[in-house]
Amino acid sequence: MSEPKSDAKRLRVLVTGAAGLIGKAAAHALRREGHLVLATDRTTSADCQALDFTDRRATDALIDSGIDAIVHCGAISGPADARNNPELIAPVNVGGTMNLLELGRRAGIRRFVYCSSTSVYGDISGDGPVAEDVLLRPKSLYGASKAAGELVVAGYGQQFGFSTIALRISTVYGPDRRHFCAIRTLVDAAVQGRRGLLDHGLHDFRQYVHVGDAAASIVLALEAERPLRSSYTITGGERRDLDSIAGLVSRLVPGFDYEIGESTDPGEDRHPPFSIAAAENDLGYVPRISMEQGIAELIAHVRAYGAITEKA
Repeated sequence: MSEPKSDAKRLRVLVTGAAGLIGKAAAHALRREGHLVLATDRTTSADCQALDFTDRRATDALIDSGIDAIVHCGAISGPADARNNPELIAPVNVGGTMNLLELGRRAGIRRFVYCSSTSVYGDISGDGPVAEDVLLRPKSLYGASKAAGELVVAGYGQQFGFSTIALRISTVYGPDRRHFCAIRTLVDAAVQGRRGLLDHGLHDFRQYVHVGDAAASIVLALEAERPLRSSYTITGGERRDLDSIAGLVSRLVPGFDYEIGESTDPGEDRHPPFSIAAAENDLGYVPRISMEQGIAELIAHVRAYGAITEKA
């Protein structure tokens, strides 16, 4: 933990999606850094206040709460979510974001940090490394909603005079992930003594980031004095195919066997290596948790608390 913050540097931060994977970790990381966190999610819990940010009256009710900044992690959170109910995505990921921006404008916030996704890039040809100024070509409605959200966030901030940063976070893994995750599927099978089975992607390259590093990037984005860009790509700094990842699991859990289909996963974007130089230079972001460390932590967690997936 850093030195205690002075009152001038201690921010009261509204965090949305604080019961989710990234939001929960971000809320904890912000508190560790001395900030005052108003954690919210769709339903109330011991750690979160209920907030439906698609409800304008609900967000307006927070105008006088004294917030200095908003960290917006809440969303329909991946290409597979609401696949069969796509009309939900724009009202939540774009309309809800606008409600929070209007709250920020009226509350006089200093900064709005928006959790975007590398899904905004779509498929990218070439060898990389890929910087943030590449043309965005999202190929999913989720990716399109995140790209639209980035533009709305940047435009709102420029028009109304508060700072905004969008973090294009790659695929996040970690102990609290509840949505499908290839790493978690393999780890669950390994710990349970089962064969790891995945239908696609043996040679598909992916750029994961541990949830702890994703949360650290959010703290850095919130605290950055003079960010030079409106958007930054955040990854764990490694690019591996699933065969390599499964092999790493088998080294950490001797005897683990796996079978992964060689066909390309139709739901995955094709990305060369991303450059995270801008995030390092402007925000001070450097990933700290290697994939080997992260998977070892996940194995220990599954051994202690049990698997999520019963089958691949």
